[in-house]
Amino acid sequence: MLSRSRLALYLAPRDLPFVLVGGAIGVLGGWSPAPTAAAVLTAFLVAFQVKTEILTKPRS
Repeated sequence: MLSRSRLALYLAPRDLPFVLVGGAIGVLGGWSPAPTAAAVLTAFLVAFQVKTEILTKPRS
């Protein structure tokens, strides 16, 4: 019997200080010569808690 796998992604905002720091990092990307995509990704990872889980379910 083969199993079917799926990826579950859970996003949850962090507490207020982390959200403010994440926002500051995102704004800093516009002021500095750093790539904007890198600053936005870092801000997202600081402001949100990201969890992934691989779910397996047997095929019937």
